[in-house]
Amino acid sequence: MFDGITATYDDLNRLTSFSLDRGWRRRALDALDARDGELLLDVATGTGDMALLAAASCRCRITGIDLSRNMMASAVRKWSEGKRTAEYALVQGDASSMPFRDGSFDRMMVAFGVRNMADVGAFLSEARRTLKAGGRLVVLELSVPELPVVRQVFQLYLTRVLPFLARAMGGDRAAYRYLADSIITFPPPAHIENMMEERGLRVMSSMALTLGSCHLYVAEKGPRR
Repeated sequence: MFDGITATYDDLNRLTSFSLDRGWRRRALDALDARDGELLLDVATGTGDMALLAAASCRCRITGIDLSRNMMASAVRKWSEGKRTAEYALVQGDASSMPFRDGSFDRMMVAFGVRNMADVGAFLSEARRTLKAGGRLVVLELSVPELPVVRQVFQLYLTRVLPFLARAMGGDRAAYRYLADSIITFPPPAHIENMMEERGLRVMSSMALTLGSCHLYVAEKGPRR
């Protein structure tokens, strides 16, 4: 599905979030607090927006993992056009079973990818396994606002307006209907926090952004329970 919407993915992200996604990504990078020389993993790297921001913020080494070959090809094009000197290695793979050694990464980030995973718990276990002791995980994910009026407006936008915009821009309407459904059915923040804690990821902060339409989780690798 993601291979099929690669061409319109970035433009629709900007349009459907009213360009708020850019600010959300910067907040996530600030929370990641990556340092020069560290090794970062960008999970569900997609078209590479988070990796590009990270490369601009520090002289770090970045590995991206994603299932979609077309999305990764777009990331490679962006990277080469920017003439960046930082290291960016790409791996096609599943976030629930990552081909990396234990304790490989200092920091890990995932933006708008967790809700599309078949097994979120398996990914969180893999995140803990592949992070170094004290390593940090930052998750940025869309969410349904808790305030009733805002929630109703948001759900109407997702179910009616978003598929229409996708079709108008030449995107796959069915794919974007799926993306809307994936937001609506994604577990609430408290549930995600509990899942992290149960898998040895100590939640440092959990923050609602823009009236709760997006959520930022920051966790660190702690002792396994």
